[in-house]
Order: sequence, then structure tokens, then C-alpha cells
Amino acid sequence: MAKPRHCRVTARLAIGMALVALGGCTKPPYPRGTVETLYPAPPRPDVRQHPVAGRSLQVVEMPGIEGGTPILFVHGSPGDWQAWARYLDTADLPRAGARRAVDRPGFGGSGPGRVITDLRAQAALLAGLIADDGPPAVVVGHSLGGPLVAWMAIDFPEKVCGAVMVAGSVAPELEAPRWYNRLADTRLARWLLPDALLWSNHEIMSLQAELRLLDAHWPALQRPLMAVQGMDDALVDPKTLDYLKSRVPAPWLTAVPVFDQGHFVLWKAPASVIDAIVSLPCWP
Repeated sequence: MAKPRHCRVTARLAIGMALVALGGCTKPPYPRGTVETLYPAPPRPDVRQHPVAGRSLQVVEMPGIEGGTPILFVHGSPGDWQAWARYLDTADLPRAGARRAVDRPGFGGSGPGRVITDLRAQAALLAGLIADDGPPAVVVGHSLGGPLVAWMAIDFPEKVCGAVMVAGSVAPELEAPRWYNRLADTRLARWLLPDALLWSNHEIMSLQAELRLLDAHWPALQRPLMAVQGMDDALVDPKTLDYLKSRVPAPWLTAVPVFDQGHFVLWKAPASVIDAIVSLPCWP
């Protein structure tokens, strides 16, 4: 039997509201375009495909000083390397070695749609971008990139000098799927939503369970962690800082509340992120 017209209209309205909600989460204010557009004058970063453990990851690399500390930037969900474009060419990281921004698995040029919901496995893949025979790197992650840099610091301390989480989605009880995530997981929504939002939603639906696995491993952290959190963040609850203080060994954690900023603190107040990066004891 066909659904009454008012039911069909209600369903469409709900899907439309979900699209608006998801769109509001995924339209960050950073510049977008080709490498030539983003960097009209040299130096420009190189764009390369890196084979890592059977996957090909797109990495954009800006050269740094010889002997400097490398930096690996990890975007949230969805997104791509361009989230970090202005961090690749900023003059405020003068002691950095190569700066790399990666398209996470399933996004951008790294196998679109082939997302890895296992955060620990994804972090291990990303850690493969850090040279075994080079200096340890600083790893910086935004939003869903936060738990990934945490896993890298926990599982690969020989490769990671320090980590910066920016609005990191790490507190299990604060990261339950929202109503629009559940709606976007329905068959009708999957037919209507853009691919990038579907891939992102697939990650978000698994996130809480993944964070519960991370929760048990925080005591093993033995690398400095800077947690930058906008205190007006509507997507990652500012109480995340309290969670981290309760779980991360105190000698390794520095909480950095940023007042009057939200989830887009890395673009709206980049100095807070730069300050956290340079505050790590990782520089030559």
C-alpha cells in the first residue's frame, strides 16, 4: 500500500532537514582549489600518491628546513588536504621540516568511498607516511582526525614526537550519532545524499564504538598531547576537555581552551593551533 501523501511529505522534509544539518557540519570556511590557485607563487607543495600497506594515499607535501621536525596534518570527516592549505605555507612554523597534509582513506584522492571505520587500523596506515629512518613527527588532527593522531602517538611513539588535537572527537559518551546521522543512514537518505556525506556518515555511525576502544588505551600514552578546543563548539562538546583530563596521564596532556570559538577554530583562530604546535618539545 502506498504511503499517504502527508507521510511522503514529512519524510522528504525530514531528509531535507538532515541535509541542512549535515551540510552545516561539512562546509568549513577554508580556501579551496587547485595547487596553483591556492599557491599562486612558489614555493608550491608537491602532490603525490603514496603506497601504504596496499592502499594509495594522496599526500600534499611542502618542503621544510633540512633537519627540521616533520609535521603530518590529518583532516576531519569529510574533508581533504585543503583543510590545512594555509598551515602548509605559513611562516609561523620556521623550524618545521616537510609539512604533509593527507587525504584520509576514502576521501579526496585516497580511494573515494573506501573509508576505514577502524580508527586504530586507519591510524596505523597514516603512520606509514612517517619515515622509519627520519626524525619523529608532530601529528595534528582536526575533529575525527583527533582520535587518529591519538592512536598514532599511542601505538607509534618512535615515530611521533608530539600530537595536537583540534576539536578532537574523542569522548565516547559525547559522540553518539545525532538524529540526522541516524536519518542519513536510512535507505532513502542514502539515495539522496551526496557521496561525500554518505562516506562521512558511515564513519560517524561507527565512531562511538571506536572511541570506547580508544578509551581503554589512554593510560598508555607517553607523548605530549595538546588538546585545542573551541569553547563554543556545537559539534564537539567542550566537555571533551574534562573527559581528556580524566583519562590522559596528566604529565602528557595540555588542555588549550579557546573562548569565543567553535568547531572551525583552526580556520577562525589559527594562532591558537600554531601556538600549540610550536609549544611541543619537538623542535631543533
